[in-house]
Amino acid sequence: MKGEEKALTIAVAAVEKAIAAGAAEADAFLASTSSLDLEVHEGEVESLRRATSRGLGLRVTREGKTALVHTTDLTPASLEDLAAKAVEMAGALPPSSDPVLRALARAIEPLPHSDPGLAAEPFGKKRDRLVEIERAILAVPDVARAASVSYSEQVGEVAIANSRGLQLARPLCNLSIYAEAIAERGGETTTGGRYASVSSRSALPDPTPFGLEAGERATALLGARPIPSTKAPVIFTPYTGWTFLSRLTPALRGDHVALERSYLAGKLGEELAAPAVTIRDNPLLTEGPGARAFDAEGTPTGNQPLIENGKLAAYLTDLASAEKLGLPPGGNATRDAYDASIEIGTSNYYMDAGSATPAEIIRETERGLLLMVLSGWWVGMSPATDTFSSAAMGLWIENGEVVHPVRGITIGSTLREMLAAIDRIGNDLEHRARTTTPTFRVAEMAISGT
Repeated sequence: MKGEEKALTIAVAAVEKAIAAGAAEADAFLASTSSLDLEVHEGEVESLRRATSRGLGLRVTREGKTALVHTTDLTPASLEDLAAKAVEMAGALPPSSDPVLRALARAIEPLPHSDPGLAAEPFGKKRDRLVEIERAILAVPDVARAASVSYSEQVGEVAIANSRGLQLARPLCNLSIYAEAIAERGGETTTGGRYASVSSRSALPDPTPFGLEAGERATALLGARPIPSTKAPVIFTPYTGWTFLSRLTPALRGDHVALERSYLAGKLGEELAAPAVTIRDNPLLTEGPGARAFDAEGTPTGNQPLIENGKLAAYLTDLASAEKLGLPPGGNATRDAYDASIEIGTSNYYMDAGSATPAEIIRETERGLLLMVLSGWWVGMSPATDTFSSAAMGLWIENGEVVHPVRGITIGSTLREMLAAIDRIGNDLEHRARTTTPTFRVAEMAISGT
């Protein structure tokens, strides 16, 4: 029996035991994972950690009351005891005005395992990949040392079942790799790095270019200096553009829209961005790290444009928010762990690529800022406000050429102004993170400096 089948058998058994204990309805979520974390330093393994995690969350309703419990003991006797306690707890809680269980039975074919041969990869190959990255970092002039070179993998399965006959399971496979370099020159120190999260080894970046870029991102900021306050075009790269999408997410959440807490409430179909801008959540993109055929509630997923050709096309919804808004469910329910609650979130969330190369966008910028680092962009993030403000470091552009690095500045605007002012989009989109963008340029932002 495959891992997914075993997981589903246990989840179904937990639901059956809850109904037998007196629950009116029940659902179960089981997650089983094995993980590996590896770090190298000076060509040797510095740390190695292997771990397993297996647990089940059980939600029951009784007389309009709901309780959520969880356990790591998946034996039949433990599940029976858990179900009885959950039903007892539900009976002691106040009634809920909102039904919890909405998912109906349906058959959904899961996406295939993204890297079925991963378990057979020799440990030495994983180590050598990191050693090659570290070697490339140290080959960059002015790099003093590699601060961190690490690799993580997580494999396993997820299963969900409920008393309405829903029974679904899927494999899990996520790999991530990270490298950070420290550069020094004349007593000055800067850092830079690269990160990738993918669903298979075939999608991992080549080690040598990955390490070289981490080192070059550190050295590029040596000699940075402040600039006077100004307004100018700002170029976001894939290393900084994801923050823009992350800042937009709360306003796109259907639960916030339903409660009228979002500044995007009631604006479906309206112009929100420049016509060239399309932003989507696409769980069916198999090469992306967030690929999945169904969400945490068992809703089928799809390639979902949220902003399409500049117009607001959809909200991120779970079953509850879709029902309140009178919209088809988007399949955007997420659950990070068996002991976590369901939230609305994204999977493979990105801005569609354009046709320009990053070099062309720089050459076409007479005067502006190429962003390298953003810090504090998350402060004040809320569905009710579209303010975007962040401390920043980057490279200053004059006459289409990078002339010097910049520090000690803050960039600011509103998300709606930024969306409308995107005038160039690059062709360098890579699906090596759950949230990502190609290079893109905002025609004007405020830059606070000296």
